[in-house]
Order: sequence, then C-alpha cells, then structure tokens
Amino acid sequence: MDEKSIRNELSKILVDDPTNYSKILELSSKLSSFDNENVRFSVDASVIDRLGTELVARHETAVSELIKNSYDADAKSASLNFLNVNSIGGTLIIDDNGNGMTRDQLVNGFMKISSTSKIHEPESPIYKRKRAGKKGIGRFSTQRLGNKLTIITQTENSDFALKVIVDWEKYKRDGDLIFITNKIQEVPKTKDKGTSLIIEELREWWSDSMIKRVYRYAIDILQPFPLAEIVTQESDEIKDPGFEITCLKDGFEIADQQSMFFKHAVAEIEGHIDENGKGYWDIKNSHLPNVNTLSHQYFSKDDKIPDLKYEYLKDVKLKAYYYIFNVGLIPKQSESYIRSISDEFGGIRLYRNGFRVLPYGEPQNDWLGLDESVRKRKILAVHGNNNFFGFVEIGGQNNNFDELSSREGLFRNDAYDELTNFAYKVISSAVTRIASSRGIKVTTDQKDWDKQYSRNPKDTILDTADELDKIADELEALENEKSYKESNKNESNDKNKEHSKGKERAEEFREKAQQLRQAIESIDELNMIRVLAGLGLIIGEFTHEITNYLGAFDIDIQYIIDNIDKSQEEYRRAIRLKSTFDSFQVYTSYFDETISQNVNQELRPIEIRDVIKPFVKTISPDTERCNINLELDIEGYELFTCKMHTSEWASILFNLYSNSKKAIKRANISNGKILIKAGKENGNIFVEFIDNGDGIPLENRDKIFNAFFTTSSPKGHKSSSTDDLTGTGLGLKIVKDIIESYNGEISLENAPDGFKTNFRIIIPIATKEEIEEYEI
Repeated sequence: MDEKSIRNELSKILVDDPTNYSKILELSSKLSSFDNENVRFSVDASVIDRLGTELVARHETAVSELIKNSYDADAKSASLNFLNVNSIGGTLIIDDNGNGMTRDQLVNGFMKISSTSKIHEPESPIYKRKRAGKKGIGRFSTQRLGNKLTIITQTENSDFALKVIVDWEKYKRDGDLIFITNKIQEVPKTKDKGTSLIIEELREWWSDSMIKRVYRYAIDILQPFPLAEIVTQESDEIKDPGFEITCLKDGFEIADQQSMFFKHAVAEIEGHIDENGKGYWDIKNSHLPNVNTLSHQYFSKDDKIPDLKYEYLKDVKLKAYYYIFNVGLIPKQSESYIRSISDEFGGIRLYRNGFRVLPYGEPQNDWLGLDESVRKRKILAVHGNNNFFGFVEIGGQNNNFDELSSREGLFRNDAYDELTNFAYKVISSAVTRIASSRGIKVTTDQKDWDKQYSRNPKDTILDTADELDKIADELEALENEKSYKESNKNESNDKNKEHSKGKERAEEFREKAQQLRQAIESIDELNMIRVLAGLGLIIGEFTHEITNYLGAFDIDIQYIIDNIDKSQEEYRRAIRLKSTFDSFQVYTSYFDETISQNVNQELRPIEIRDVIKPFVKTISPDTERCNINLELDIEGYELFTCKMHTSEWASILFNLYSNSKKAIKRANISNGKILIKAGKENGNIFVEFIDNGDGIPLENRDKIFNAFFTTSSPKGHKSSSTDDLTGTGLGLKIVKDIIESYNGEISLENAPDGFKTNFRIIIPIATKEEIEEYEI
C-alpha cells in the first residue's frame, strides 16, 4: 500500500471503528515507515523468547523469582502446586494472598518490559519489605517455564478479578512485538485479594529434589522460626506477619517449613507451668531412641529446695526446635541452609498476648544466657542461641510483667527473673538429656562417663529394641488384665475402646523396636564401604607396583614390531598390542598420580579444569574404542572449588563416566555422546555430566543414589559382551557422599536437546581467604 492509501484507511478506521486499537496501531506503524527524515527502534517479537532463556538460566531460579514477586506484593503465604510434572508438559500453579494488581499495575507493570516500578518503590506498600524480586524478571520467568501463562489477579477494593492469557508461542514468530496482543478480561473474584499464575505446558520435568531446591533458593525471604498467632495491632505501625511457602506435587506437600526446617530438628523441646505452679519439660518428635519415652519431667524453681513453685508464670509456655550441627544428624543440604540462617533467626523469641516483644531473641541478644552458658562450659551439650528456633509465650491472663516506657523490653522484676529461670532450665535439662542419650559427656565433672558409654553402639541399639518390646509386652498384659476384670463387671463400650487404644500403643512400641533392628542393617552398608576403602588401598599399591613393569612391556613389544614382516598377521597383532598397552599405561599413570597425591592429606582449592582435562585425556582411548564423542564446555576462568582432594574428583568423574558408558551401550546406539559442562553460578562451581544413553526411568529416579541400587549385572552373571561393566550399586552413593561432605549437591536434572541424562554437581567455590592462602 502506498502512503495515501494507508492514510485513507486509517481515517476510515478512526471514524467507523475507533476502538479497533490493534488496526489503528498497525496502520500508524506502516505510515511511520514513510518518514524519511527520522528513524525509530523496533523490537522483534522473538526477543521475549531470547530474554527468557538468557535472563533465567535455570527453571528453579525462575520459580524462586516468581515467589519473590509474591513476597514483594505483601503476601503472607504462597503455594506452588506442580501437576503432572514427572514428564514434560505439566502445569504449575502459583497462588498467593498478596495485594494483587490493579489494571494499571498489570498493564504498565507486569506487561511492560523494563518496568521501573521497583526502582521508584523499593519497599512494599503495607509491610515495608525490601523488594526481593529482580527488576522485571518475573514475566520472563513464566516464559522460561512453560508455553502458556494465565494471570488471575484481584485487589481488596476491586469488585472483580482481571484475567490475561499469554501464549508465549506467539513470541517465537517473526514480527514486531507491538502487534502481538493479549486479551484482558474482567471475571468474578476467586478470593478477597491476591494473584494466581497458571503456567501450562511446562518445558521440563520436575523431581521432588528440584521442587525442594526451589524452596531453598527462596530461603532469604522466609522467616523460618515458629510464630505465635499475630493479632491485629491498633497502632500506626503494621507488623510484618512473615511469609511462608508451601510446595506441592499433585496436591501432596513436598516442601514447607515443617518438612524443610522443623522435621530436621533433633528434637522439639516444650516447657509448661502446670495449674499448681510447677514447671516441667517434654521432648517430642526426637530422632534419637529412648528420648521420646520421657514426658513431664518436673523441676523446681530452686535446685536446693525441692518442689519450690513458680509464683508468676501462669499461662507461660515454651517451644523450641533443637538443632545439632556437623555431627551427621541433619542431611547436608538441609544443614547448610538451616545453619546459614541460624545466626540471624536462631534463638528463643518472646511473645506476649500474641505480639513480639523486642529485643528478646534478636541477633546478639542473649536474654536467657545460653551463649554465656556455652562459654562457661559447665554444660558440654551444645545449647547456644543458634542451636534453636523457638519462642516463649506469655498468655493474656498473666499481668505480672510490665513493659518499659519505650516498649522495648520488660522490667527486671520477680516475674521476669522467674521467666528466665524457667526457660533456661527447660532448655538445659532437655539438651542434657539428649546429650546423654547420644552417649555424649554432659558436664565437665561427670564421673564414670568413659565406662558408661564404652559399649558397642550396635549392642546398645539392640538392647533398646528389646526394652521397647518388653514395654509393649507389659502394656499389653496390663490391658488384658484390665479387660478381663471389666468384662466381668459388664463395663461400657467406652472402656473397651480405651483397652483397644492401649493395645494400639503396645503395637507402636513393637513397631519402633522393629525399626531399630532394621536400622542395624545400615551398619552392614557401612562395613561394605569400609571393605571397598580397604580394597582401594590394595588397588593403589597394585597400580604403583605395575608401573615398574611397563617399561619392559614397551621394549619387548617394540622389538617384536621391528622384527616381523609388516605383511604378516602377527605384525598387525603386535601394533594392536602396542596401542592397547599405550592406553593401559595412560590409565595406570593417571591413577598412580592421583592415588599418590593422597599421601599429602592437605586439602586445597582445585581449578575444575585441572581435574576435568586430565580425566578426558585419560579416557580418550576408551571413548574412541567405544565410539563415544566426548565434548567439553567450560565457561569462565578461575573456577576454583572449595578445598578438596584431587583423587575425590577422579572418583566422581570415573563413576559418572562408567554410568554413561553403560547407558550408551544399553541404548544400542552407534554414535554415543558425552558432554561435560562446568562453570560458575550463584557463588558455586557447577559440573554437569550429560550423555545420550538410555536415560533413567521415572521409577528409578529416587533410587539411583541409594546404596547397592544398580541396573548392572553382578560379577559372575552371564553378560552379552566383554565390554559389559559390572556394578556394585555404590558408585553414585559414594559420589553423593563425597560431594555432600563439602556441603555440595548432586542431582538428576533435565538434559539438553539430543541427550537423555544429566547429572549436575554443585560444589562451593573457594573463598577469598583460600585463594589468598594458596596464592592462586
């Protein structure tokens, strides 16, 4: 169309169809192309697709950014429900109870690329939260995750909700971004306020571990400590009630505060004052045997005066989650992030009538004297503030406490002294009992401790199981006796129900005893690992000794080659023998050097190239023989890990290579491919080991890191070829243990196009101090 035709059509549209904004925009854009004196930027629609991929590299990061948007919207909670995500094409629904978006906020905020709203408004409107989300990354996160997005949002003052459906496939086509439209509708409200994001046709599958990782990625915006109920406060200051996340998979909870924080506590400690003013403590949900059998352990206000009651502590209760770090009681990944927030959020907070009382429980506030007690070392069990997430609550019927005029704390009166006395005794008594059950020396003056705890741990566990069985027998016998007596008295059905509960309790004790006996089986696993460790020493010695004979092999093989007619079959066999021994010598030298480095027990930062490249060189004859193409993709420089052993990386890489090699052989493909990627991400070093083998079936994804789980034929079973590799089922278990010992993580991830399996390793990066120490 020429310029005149466009002008005429535009004039006609403005008169006949003035609300056809898409057509008006299209004609106006065409008309501007005749402007020969000025030039304008235009944006290709595919920029959305590229930005989604480049700004948000990983799908866990994408989801965590969307959670942060809920936090920025003053939401108290957000739920994430992953539906049908065991394979590509599922759905993710993110639902929050935040402020929601008005039409203007939706159009000029969410739908506007490079919005500056978070620059102009660095704090949330109600709770004054510092903005957590990256500027403008949320919309690209949704595009990174799936092909289709539905937004439903409503504010508290609106009479309806706004709904927008975005088909991201439109943005992959050629064309100007400005011409792609997304219809906005007014629909009935689904709740009082908040936003729901429905992301369909997900581009990747999600495992439970990936979903848990989303939770950990968003950890910096959570308030992971128990909160008493928050009551609306009649004042100008509005208190932030906190923010919680719940992650579900097909409606079942995968990650929340309970599963990610509190279930990893060694025990829950509770303290109460009974109706007679006596203090007592309980330990609940402990991971340790024998501890949970205790209940209502009473204590006196004064240790020298038995049964001295508390006078001022009516309606006072304490609850604390107790954590012991660096002793193997918490899974490594969970321990690292729980420990990382314990300095800021750890401790025992104080609430009164539902309101937080400051500064009790703030960082560096030791109002119960726990840190001071640790320094004095009278009680040896760990019990500093950062070992607890908990609170003391003063009920509404207790008027014995007076606040300071500044409302920052309480007067140091008799009630306050009783409160600190009670809370400290609950904590110290409980941790002392827990330490005793672990066989830990409790106090510096404890006598006969060595003798008391020198028993075989296996025998101790078995004795505990026997004791539980004995309790169950006694309980059942008692219930049977009561049942017999009361049946002769024609007692009611209510009594019979009580006896039934008693028998159920006896069965619970028997079940616990059985669980303890089953736990003994894990000791056999440890014994097997010790055997393998000893075997490793033998292999190391063998590798070192065999190098003495390799020179003779070289000389003799070369002599045969030099003295045989090149036309004979024997010559070709000799050449092949030399090639085989050359490969063998490379392997031997690599292992000998790696094992020799273990003589020096010092750990040091390792540049990831320094372990990957020698490994690739070593296995190159084998990859060539197996027709496997191995590629490297290492991004960036100075990729130094935390302090490790070089030999540990040899174990990691060879185990992963062995698995890939077997997977490629099982796939029966002629062009095997392995890709090793490495780089730096979020303060960590990552390594990905990727292959195009037969993949890992869904039913095995959660088993592959279990000890003794293997899909390989055991040694001695008939196999189809001499190249079939046997397996013990301990390879990935050992790799996982190595990586987690450095607070790292290994997981099965989505593989890029053309591949089937992707093992991703995350390992902490070397600190600045480590870099300076080793002058690297």
